[in-house]
Amino acid sequence: MSNMVVREVEFNGANLLGVQDEHGKVYVGVNWITQGIGLDKNGHDTQVKKIKNDVVLSKGASNLTLPTNGGLQEVLTLDIEYLPIWLAKISITPKMQENSPDVVEKLVEYQLKAKDVLANAFIHNKLDSYMIDDPIDRAKRWIEECEQRKTLEQRIMLDAPKVTVYDKIADSTNLLSMNETAKTIGIGRNTLFSYLRDNDILMKNNLPYETYKNRGYFEVKDVPIRKGDTFVNQPTTRVTSKGLIWLTKKIKNIPDNAAKVSQYIN
Repeated sequence: MSNMVVREVEFNGANLLGVQDEHGKVYVGVNWITQGIGLDKNGHDTQVKKIKNDVVLSKGASNLTLPTNGGLQEVLTLDIEYLPIWLAKISITPKMQENSPDVVEKLVEYQLKAKDVLANAFIHNKLDSYMIDDPIDRAKRWIEECEQRKTLEQRIMLDAPKVTVYDKIADSTNLLSMNETAKTIGIGRNTLFSYLRDNDILMKNNLPYETYKNRGYFEVKDVPIRKGDTFVNQPTTRVTSKGLIWLTKKIKNIPDNAAKVSQYIN
């Protein structure tokens, strides 16, 4: 395979070895994936054997001679189109959850995002920072964006000082819907709602308990909902910037599809 592009791509605190051939096809070094997940040597050897013996995965596997820290070496690589299939075949067992929770967490992250990060790095020539950085950083960046938006909105208000417009802007500034909050944290909306209800942060009607409202984590806003030919105001939970930071720190380690939090997935 000639004219290969070889580079390391940062993902989830580790570096993945990516390779792109002259036809644009992208491969990833298997060893870099198993190390990034946190598998030991036995776990790595088991996965290599499975890839080579699996009827489907073997079609996407290639041994390439690539430059590494130890010089030119033969490296087992896998077409990234086969990467999600391989990772999905690594079962998350109760024993793994109990003995290696960190491995479970990393495995879920790799299952969900590793392929897209590699594709972005080679095919789209960019890295999606929202996929690879820390949830706390995402939350802080969102707050900065809110402040910038607030400044812009205040400038708009100087040009159009209408009370009704101001009220609408003031109601939305620095408040996030639950759907937006879930995306920022990196879990599903239903997962977030279930977790908050089960931990007595939200009531059954999805409104926050007074304790958490008084702490400044949530606000309740009336949102117009169509019923028939009219609109009625429905109390709806909104998350403050302070609440976003608190929630992110509290549940950032909960992967959306991991078996260990399956009780929160509807």
